[in-house]
Amino acid sequence: MAQQYPDISYTHILSELSVNRKDPCEVIRELISNSYDASASRIEIYPLLQPQYKGFIYFDNGTGLSEEEEINGITPYRAFFSIGRSTKIPGEFIGYKCQGSKLCFASQKITLITRCKNEENWRSISIDDPKSKLNQNYDIQSQTDCSPWETVKNLFTQPNKGTVNILENLNQEFFVNRFSQGAMIIVHKLEVKNFSDFYDSEEDGIAKWSYLKNYIHFNTKHGDMRIIRPAQTDFPENQSLSFKQSLGYNEDCELYLWTKKRRVEHKLDKVKAGYPYLPKPDEDKSHIKSPAQIARLNDGRFFGRAATTFRFQDTTYCLTLAIDGNRRALDKYEELDRKGRRKSGIRLTDQRGTFISSDGVKICGYNELFEHSKLEDYAVLGLASGQSHYIFMINGTFDVVTNRNSLTDSSLSILKDDSFIDKIKQFFDLAKNRINVFSELIDRLNKDDVDLKIEAYTKKLIALKKGIQDRTRFIVHDIDQLKEKFLVEPGVGEEHWVGALYTMFAHLVPPESQYADIWLRPLTFSGMGIDSVAVTMGEKSLAANVQKALEYKYTLSPSDEFNHPLKLTDQIVCWDMSIPQEGQQISDSYEHFGKVSLTEELKEIGYKIIKIESRDGEWHDGEIKVISLKKLIDKTFKCEWTTPPPR
Repeated sequence: MAQQYPDISYTHILSELSVNRKDPCEVIRELISNSYDASASRIEIYPLLQPQYKGFIYFDNGTGLSEEEEINGITPYRAFFSIGRSTKIPGEFIGYKCQGSKLCFASQKITLITRCKNEENWRSISIDDPKSKLNQNYDIQSQTDCSPWETVKNLFTQPNKGTVNILENLNQEFFVNRFSQGAMIIVHKLEVKNFSDFYDSEEDGIAKWSYLKNYIHFNTKHGDMRIIRPAQTDFPENQSLSFKQSLGYNEDCELYLWTKKRRVEHKLDKVKAGYPYLPKPDEDKSHIKSPAQIARLNDGRFFGRAATTFRFQDTTYCLTLAIDGNRRALDKYEELDRKGRRKSGIRLTDQRGTFISSDGVKICGYNELFEHSKLEDYAVLGLASGQSHYIFMINGTFDVVTNRNSLTDSSLSILKDDSFIDKIKQFFDLAKNRINVFSELIDRLNKDDVDLKIEAYTKKLIALKKGIQDRTRFIVHDIDQLKEKFLVEPGVGEEHWVGALYTMFAHLVPPESQYADIWLRPLTFSGMGIDSVAVTMGEKSLAANVQKALEYKYTLSPSDEFNHPLKLTDQIVCWDMSIPQEGQQISDSYEHFGKVSLTEELKEIGYKIIKIESRDGEWHDGEIKVISLKKLIDKTFKCEWTTPPPR
């Protein structure tokens, strides 16, 4: 048989082998998707925990990887080793990105054993350091393998007891009776830090704490969100039938994980298909209070279910809404981590809220859905306080980026389309009318949100009032209206108070004061854009050419970037500041900068910014006065300052 070489698209390879390992178990997710695409009815996963190997053995009884039959311009076998090439057609298969299985190549060694229908023997190939060696010049021709059980056994020259148990299960009987067709992938030294934390199928002898097992439930095709089992979960029976008719639905594939349970030797443990929606409560629901009845919403054990399908742009979308009060979720998802308690390594908070699912596989959270104006009645569901009580899934054939953890721009455009959002709103409106728990949850979240805002506002106001007593205060003795009345100096972030004080004192400056020329008389006061437009003290005209732009700051340092255009500013009023050195540079956010000039006019009060120019060399003729309002008030008026001692 002629030599064969893989097709490699080098534009994909770097992202594939580095970026694409966001989660150490992504490779398992992608292999499961490939198995479903290959019409497998059985999948077996064997984690290799022995330190010399730290990988896995993955088997499915799908169609196998043919080296003869071309599909979509390439054989399945050649496509397995190729980057950017696939036998799959977008919209018809889960794994059409032709990327996922390549995560196996981020390893020390990979072995593939495969067999297709009507083939007399198995075929196999082993590649050391595949990430470095695989390229367009590497011969991937497989070899006929009449005894693959020996091939597998020879890969493990120093097996420990755990590895021996796996090899005894993958014996000649396994290959003869259970491997009439399909593919087996053996990966050694997968590039994963803390490998056993993710791939161990037991913890404290309890398989349900396994990260890998829970990852399969929550994040893979085997955990298809469309498998809703109405009898157990109380989702609508009619919608279950609709879901089954959607593209790629399959609940018949059996998946087994090599597991050691407490006081039991390792064996293949069946992992139930379908997303792990919580089961409905026991028949006696009298003890379950609705959202309107409980004192604290987070103590809720309420329950509700809704589901539907709709068509949009020739695609069927499936929606599920599983309402489980926060306390019920904490109690029933006991294998998931929560604050202060680590179990499987998968956090409960990461599984609550709104999610996008593509062909049944949960891809990513999307609580931004509720930022759309058409969903304002349900906006509280996007808040953290709301997310802890439900999971809402939107499933379609969404296009995803290479690592399949987020959506492409085209997918996001669908989710933001007004007509698509109308469908979501119709679903929520109907659920609110039909499911009392959902209606009460929305009302209660809205009420609690208002209460929390008022509580936070109240705390802030109380802190502000108490803090006033600790601030520096001053009295102005030579202004009749202010005699014996305390004024409190501004705090950080109180630029409005700086502006208010400046405006008030600017109208009280004695004309004979030697500092009168430094003051400007504000005509406006704004919280956006230019803070104030002002004129000199003696100016009576409102003509545009006599008006000056005035900005208020709490403080200003040459190391700070001024957030207004220097070339359009005439005066900067800070409450207080240190005087910089002559010639220091000050820049703005608009590609302009100038130099500090210490003048006699502003001695001990401030300085000027002169020689203002743009980065491309354009000069500005003006100059800016930067003054300390605290020092200017103290020199213009007769003031008495007091700073209370620390508490």
